[in-house]
Amino acid sequence: MGKRSNGEGTIYKRKDGRWCAAYYDEKYNRHYVYGKTQAEVKQKLKKKRDEKPDEVQQSITFQEWIEEFLVNYKRNEIKITTYEGYMRIYRKHIEDSQLGKTALNQVTTEMLQRYYNDKLNDGYNSKTVHSIGIVVGAALNHAVKLKMLSENPNRHTSIPKKKKYEAAVLSTEEVRRIVNEAKAEEIYPIIVTTVYTGMRKGEAMALKWENVDFQKRRIYIKNSLCKIDGDQTDEKGHRHARYEILEPKTKESIRMVPMMDEVYEALMLQKERQEMDKKRYREIYLDQGLVFTDSCGNFLPQRQFMDQYHAFLRKYEITDIRFHDLRHTFATLLIEADVSMKVVQELLGHSTITTSMDIYTHVSDEKKEQALDRLQQRNAGIEKML
Repeated sequence: MGKRSNGEGTIYKRKDGRWCAAYYDEKYNRHYVYGKTQAEVKQKLKKKRDEKPDEVQQSITFQEWIEEFLVNYKRNEIKITTYEGYMRIYRKHIEDSQLGKTALNQVTTEMLQRYYNDKLNDGYNSKTVHSIGIVVGAALNHAVKLKMLSENPNRHTSIPKKKKYEAAVLSTEEVRRIVNEAKAEEIYPIIVTTVYTGMRKGEAMALKWENVDFQKRRIYIKNSLCKIDGDQTDEKGHRHARYEILEPKTKESIRMVPMMDEVYEALMLQKERQEMDKKRYREIYLDQGLVFTDSCGNFLPQRQFMDQYHAFLRKYEITDIRFHDLRHTFATLLIEADVSMKVVQELLGHSTITTSMDIYTHVSDEKKEQALDRLQQRNAGIEKML
């Protein structure tokens, strides 16, 4: 699809060189106008809109506008994973809802506030409701820009702030138990690698051997495995997702993490096991250069992997935490070792040091108390000397 004209929404240049624009009749049926130039199409579109502007606007429902906004406006300016997340919010919370079927220009602040309150009362957490509000607010803001609405009714709603997540972590003793007792387990290498590098799950599953430097003992994190929803649905209405290796969401996520001895040994063990799989399943093995795969070289199956992960924790009587909390465990180990927050930020790939500080405040508080305890002991020693 060609480049869109700024502020004109659905006006774009086709591959055949012609310009095109979409508009809707009073029943929200989509129609198109064409022209040799952008100006010609703008004029035709203005004429169509001027014919029955109120009828056209009244026919557009809230859900139809949200979908139109996401598909024709947001998709081209955000990462595919962010777009997919917005679309999941739309499908689950807006499409076919009572609010969704309401005419766009009939949606009020009171209706939106009741909608958010109902979501909270239905058991959804503040983070989910906040995410819905972001999608709704952006779509209605754009409707105001296009003069479909005179103001954004979402602007004056009250949505509770997202509750700060308190990271759960493994204790030093639990980490030591994994390293000492669990080497024979199939998923031991990816768990130890994650604990001692702080990689996100998607980063670990997208890691390639070409980015593992055993000689310099460095790991270069450059990609992430992301879930992409399919565009089509099957006969049962299910969308089939696929997984792709994409660049991380921020440039700070692309980073180098030094390889600790435990990680070096775990990756050497993984390489040895993978070579055995290549020989055992050589007729069907698909070598994509990935570090962590199933026995045939494919991406690790997500659901089965998570079942295996939690079974692993139960087997070794280790705190049953989220896989992502292994990353928090790494950060906690660093902070407890008095590593500066700036270095913690860079190792974790956070965009700002504030992000690291916000997540690990509880660890910092403990370090402050320890520091003052040491100062207290030092002062007591000085008083005795005096």
